[in-house]
Amino acid sequence: MEIQAEEAFEFLIQHLAKIPVNISRPALVATRYAHLYLPQVVEAFWRTRTPNVGTVDLTDTQFTVFYDAAWELARIGVLRPGRVAPRNQEMANDFGDLWSITAFGFRWLGKGSARPFIDMSRMSEVLAGFVPLFGAGFGQRAVEAVGTYRTANYLASCSMAGAAAESILLAAAIAKSGDEAKMLKMYEAAPGRTRVTGYVTGQATDSVKRQFEAALHILHYWRDDASHGQQTTITEVEAHSALSELLRLAQFASDRWSALTA
Repeated sequence: MEIQAEEAFEFLIQHLAKIPVNISRPALVATRYAHLYLPQVVEAFWRTRTPNVGTVDLTDTQFTVFYDAAWELARIGVLRPGRVAPRNQEMANDFGDLWSITAFGFRWLGKGSARPFIDMSRMSEVLAGFVPLFGAGFGQRAVEAVGTYRTANYLASCSMAGAAAESILLAAAIAKSGDEAKMLKMYEAAPGRTRVTGYVTGQATDSVKRQFEAALHILHYWRDDASHGQQTTITEVEAHSALSELLRLAQFASDRWSALTA
């Protein structure tokens, strides 16, 4: 039985969101005076797939994906390792199993609309599949776009989605010309984006040109709107749209690569 990291992440978030802010100390006895005793959650998840399964029946692989998810939540400030109020209690044998929700974490978990869409499962893996074609710069920005979306940083997600789209454009231009320095110089000069786009689509059919430019235009909007200094109204809906458009652009460019780089 396998599980994707995003699936464990979402299951853990849903579990944590049910824990009340003012939970009493006696109510924490079952979870060893922490908000979260991770082995219990892992067991609960796998019982949704195999009734009556116990922790002793699970492999390390079935556990580690949840430990990774907990540490990811700790990285963004939602969780911290240990009991709610350790008070000098021994916990050496429980390290990694006990977690408590921070004050920021309760606020983050309480905003149901601000938590990630569950349909983000495997998005980063799918986008990573295009790295051999579009380059490491694309991969870095695409992973950041998905990661910041998952942590509800929608402004950053849109900006990174736009940056990843630009990486696709540059990768196509460089592949077509064979001269990276020349393409970068063209891109950096005004109006670089328009000139490079025209260069890439210059020999393509009208259909390919129209579809490629339309996809780039949508993503450039997110890039530009997210990156200027004024206050933005970007929300989860826009960020989800930006990631979806990035995936469509990546797939289209991959499918039409020979036409764009000929």
